[in-house]
Amino acid sequence: MPLVTCADVDLYYEEAGEGPVLLWVPGTGLRGRTWEQQVAVFSSSHRCISVDLRGSGESTGADTEFTVADLATDLAQLLDELGVTTATVIGLSLGSAVAQELALLRPDLVRALVLLATWSSTSAEHHVRRHFESRLYALENGPLDVYAQFAFWMSSPWLYDHEPELQSSVEERLRGHLSTSLAGTAGHFRADLTHETRDRLHSLGCPCLVVNGEDDLITLPWYNATVAELIPLATRVTIPHAGHLSWLERPELLTGHLEDFLAGVE
Repeated sequence: MPLVTCADVDLYYEEAGEGPVLLWVPGTGLRGRTWEQQVAVFSSSHRCISVDLRGSGESTGADTEFTVADLATDLAQLLDELGVTTATVIGLSLGSAVAQELALLRPDLVRALVLLATWSSTSAEHHVRRHFESRLYALENGPLDVYAQFAFWMSSPWLYDHEPELQSSVEERLRGHLSTSLAGTAGHFRADLTHETRDRLHSLGCPCLVVNGEDDLITLPWYNATVAELIPLATRVTIPHAGHLSWLERPELLTGHLEDFLAGVE
């Protein structure tokens, strides 16, 4: 089992392919394997590294206190240990916040950024803050099945009403990607609540692609637009009929956008 010790935790990662490095960073309470459909495509031309963040999957650290910046420090140490000198970092939700902090902390390591379902300030963007607070409260104070019921907000309403079979397959795939550590998932929600980069994003000098689902009810489209406006070399695309889970709901569309962006960067 590939593990790298970073400070006080062991990070689990998986590798596939050879070529320019793509670092795939998952969201809150998810394992790195959530990117499996994208890795299957890009490992034919890239060295794909997917990671379980501290507190999730096979990584340790569920019993530690950590911020988004701490998670970024973990990833910087992981890349250093693996001998990676530059990578395109692709993060979703919490992973997108970690990717922002990693690019600010170690710009030498980040060739380009892809931020999927992102935001810039938990304190200023009140809707997403209330989401994180509510999910954390339910996880820590209510029955687990009640907490799980409210995961439906992550999907596009379009899928429920017009593509129920696709919605069922998205839910099944998502269940296979969830971390089994409730303490670690709670830690991820607490980390989400620490995310604040709005006043620093202007200093990023790498190319960036911001991707949001048209129907994202969590990291709202205008949160993504704000990030794209603040990063000097950013472009933004919107995936139609997709919610917070666009990498599962519309993987082919996301792949097309990634291919176009990487062709321009590389």
